[in-house]
Amino acid sequence: MLQVFAMQVTGLDFTEARWKTYLSEERLEAAGRRRVTHDRQLFLGAEVLLNLALERCAPGSVRPAAYRRNAHGKPYLLPPDDDIFVSWSHSGEYVLLALSDLEVGADIQISTARPRDALVRRVLNEREQQVYDAVPDEAGRQKTFYEFWALKESLLKAQGTGFGAPLPEDQGLYQARVLDFRDADYAAAVCCRGEMEDAEIQYL
Repeated sequence: MLQVFAMQVTGLDFTEARWKTYLSEERLEAAGRRRVTHDRQLFLGAEVLLNLALERCAPGSVRPAAYRRNAHGKPYLLPPDDDIFVSWSHSGEYVLLALSDLEVGADIQISTARPRDALVRRVLNEREQQVYDAVPDEAGRQKTFYEFWALKESLLKAQGTGFGAPLPEDQGLYQARVLDFRDADYAAAVCCRGEMEDAEIQYL
C-alpha cells in the first residue's frame, strides 16, 4: 500500500477551530514558538495533512495521530496505528505526505531558485552530474537538480538515517521515483522499501 497526498496551505489558518481535531497539543505548542506565520502554517499543515490522510486510509485510526521520532527525527506512528509508515515534507506553499505499509520517505522542493555550482557539485554524484550537464537549457537543468535532490532526501527519509548520513550508491531494497506534481515550480519524490507501487498524488 502506498498513498501520497499533498495540500496547498496558502490562505488556510490552521489555528481555526475546524482544524483542532487534526492537531496535537504538542504540535500547536511547538508552532507557537515559530515567529514567521507562513513557516508556522506549513508546520501545522503537515500534521493536519497526516490526519486527513489517515481519516481516508485508516478510518479506525486515532486522531490526532500520536507518533514518536527516532534518533534522526523520522516519525513512527504509535499503536494502534504502528503498522502504517509515514513521511512528510513541506516547501514553499505545499505539504507532501506519504503513507505505506513499508518504510517510506517523501520530499518536496520548490525549484524556482537557480542552484549555485558549488551546491550542484556537492549534491550530485558523478553520474547525476553528467545527466545534469546534458540537459540543454538552464530551466531544464534547474528542474533536474531539484528532482535529484528530492529523490535523495526521500531515500534518506525512508531509511531513517538522517540527512547527515552519506547517500549509498547502492540503494539496496529501496526504490525511489519522481512524482508528477501539478505545480511546475516544485519537484517531489517518494521512496519505499521493497517494490514501488504506482501512486498518484491526491490533493486535499
